[in-house]
Amino acid sequence: MRLFEEIVARLGLDEEIVSGEKYVVFPGRCAYFENVKGIRSFSSAAVEVRIGKIFLRAEGENLHVRQYCGGDLVLFGDVRKVEVVG
Repeated sequence: MRLFEEIVARLGLDEEIVSGEKYVVFPGRCAYFENVKGIRSFSSAAVEVRIGKIFLRAEGENLHVRQYCGGDLVLFGDVRKVEVVG
């Protein structure tokens, strides 16, 4: 079972699906992204990741990558929003 499904199952959360790709946000704490192909930009205020053919931008404060392995990325900090960008 992938980490995303495990998180959703344990917390009883609804999945948030963007163009068939998965991510989950715990506002003010962290965000988890599945199937990440790369990081386009990174700062403590914003991170852009490529998932498939789209880019997602996470915004917040004190952002830092806690884990990036096998396509899974865990972003810690005060994550306030995630949106699709061009």
